[in-house]
Amino acid sequence: MKRFCYKCGALEAQQGPLIKGMCQRCFAEENRLLQAPAELEVTVCGRCGAHLLGKRWHEAGEGDAIANAIRATVLSNLKVARLSDAGMKFVHPHEVPELELWVEPKLAERVINVRVKGKVHELQVKPQFDEANIKFMLKRSTCDVCGLKSARHYEAILQVRGKLTKEKSSEVKKILQRLAMNASKRERNAFIANVEERREGFDLYVNPVSLARQMASMLKLELGAEIKESAKLIGQTRNGRRKFRFSILVRLPSERN
Repeated sequence: MKRFCYKCGALEAQQGPLIKGMCQRCFAEENRLLQAPAELEVTVCGRCGAHLLGKRWHEAGEGDAIANAIRATVLSNLKVARLSDAGMKFVHPHEVPELELWVEPKLAERVINVRVKGKVHELQVKPQFDEANIKFMLKRSTCDVCGLKSARHYEAILQVRGKLTKEKSSEVKKILQRLAMNASKRERNAFIANVEERREGFDLYVNPVSLARQMASMLKLELGAEIKESAKLIGQTRNGRRKFRFSILVRLPSERN
């Protein structure tokens, strides 16, 4: 018995396997591959270039910060169709194997052109194409970390003490600043808020306290420093947890002549 498309009458033997009673062409026409919003708001930090996805800020990464923000925002809001025996579902692009996707921002026109190539159903002989033009509004804001930095927020004071030469003191500071920079690549809220010179050393105002402890441990391991830690209750968080500010005293052994 010959099988044919119920929409156009094309024979299965000529057009390829029928999908849900339709030939390959009619199925593709009836089932769009891409599901995209008509408009998007792209939020970028005006200071560091980080972008906001949902309620979470993400690092700008390498290259153009605005282009990265647009691409990340678009990808988080796109869905592609996948039809199986269980029915139609819409999934994120990264969940679909062998999907090709292009995102082209047109900044002057405030439009993002999105094109995809893939299959809605595994019985499709050839992948189908789909595209969408998404209008976007670029919004500049201040990310959570830049807000903390601007307010010079800190969880701990690292008090480095010892009869060190200026050269040695400068060297230790550079080591700690480099450690903070590396930590910030893993944890966005890791930074040194301020540095203050003291009579026999210096103070680093550090966020979060885990970074200050990591610094102290390194100085103990590398330079034989002694560590003492204390905490002061300064209030409570919105969910009722007690909030402390920590002081970590790191005493370095005196240099010998």
